[in-house]
Amino acid sequence: MVTGSDRDATSTGLSILFVCTGNICRSPIGERVLTGLADRMRADGTELAVTASSAGTGALNGQPIHPHSAAVLTEHGYDASGFESRYLRPPMLTQADLVLCMSRDHRAAAQQMAPARWKRVFTLTEFAALSETGTTDENGTLAAIMAGRGRVDPNSSLLDIVDPMGRPREDFDRVFAEIEPKVETVAGWLAAQQVTETTGESR
Repeated sequence: MVTGSDRDATSTGLSILFVCTGNICRSPIGERVLTGLADRMRADGTELAVTASSAGTGALNGQPIHPHSAAVLTEHGYDASGFESRYLRPPMLTQADLVLCMSRDHRAAAQQMAPARWKRVFTLTEFAALSETGTTDENGTLAAIMAGRGRVDPNSSLLDIVDPMGRPREDFDRVFAEIEPKVETVAGWLAAQQVTETTGESR
């Protein structure tokens, strides 16, 4: 498994940082789902260079993943082992090619922390919706998505994936059911960008 800290040594692909509050519930699910999907796609012969990591705006460093998040990941075939939470810091944002946040509040916090990178910071829901509008031509490039982000209402409450912390296991199942298909959309977009690159077109 490739994590953000391993990125420079092992991959030249896009780096994606998932952000939530405590970095033990939602963003680890995003990180591990993307890592797992990328591994599966590569095993099926799809060229996909990407690294996934995560952090939290109010996280304590070194905390384990929430047991319910670990359980739901494991039940769906994803690796939940060896995870440690990280407090979000500006260098993480400046080093990431794309930042996918679990809510509008996380997006605002990340954009304030690294203003020069604000165009690369989205909610996961927002980016998934934008990336579906065109993945195999110039309309689907990261630059085009950043330029056209106004196609999705940035203030809609539908962009928020509600925090399951302190709630029953069923809420973690709900969160996983929200996150996985959106990360699948992101993985499909990444794969399409990889194909575009191999044909000699710019990403």
